[in-house]
Amino acid sequence: MAVAIEQSEVMQSMQAALTAAAPIRATPTGPAIENKPIVGAEVTIKLSLSPGMVTLIAAPVTVAATMLLGWALLRSVGMPVHAAEMLGGAIATTIGGAFAAVPMFLLMKRGAQAIAQAALLGIALRIGATLMVMMLAGAGGWGLERIVLAYWVLGFYAPMFVVESAVNIWLSNNAKH
Repeated sequence: MAVAIEQSEVMQSMQAALTAAAPIRATPTGPAIENKPIVGAEVTIKLSLSPGMVTLIAAPVTVAATMLLGWALLRSVGMPVHAAEMLGGAIATTIGGAFAAVPMFLLMKRGAQAIAQAALLGIALRIGATLMVMMLAGAGGWGLERIVLAYWVLGFYAPMFVVESAVNIWLSNNAKH
């Protein structure tokens, strides 16, 4: 019993010494630095996986997945990858896919007929942009092997065409009119 009383007295004396030495401060509730813009207005960006976002990211995601799978397959069977040509083909195909997505992104809210027209216009823009960038990449200054570049562009183009066609079909089926 005496030990319990002594421990209690020791604890009380320690608490008294601590409170006398440093006063107890309230726990802060807000951030230490306000997250307000220093100059200009605050802009809020909302990202969602909407039909428009799916349309815009279909090409880059497809090209990245194809690039990874192509690299893994070629390395697995011991064939040369030709990384520079692979990157050039990926850039050309992604730019072509971005050009193809613009009409779809702009016209998708106008109904199934506008989606079909945007898909056809997108095909023309994709082919034209991909060929133009491929011609630039195949210019002498870049030092790329043109035939390998063409093979990589075709390797990226086929899966991207399938994915973009699937997105167009999905948008057409979900159109209200």
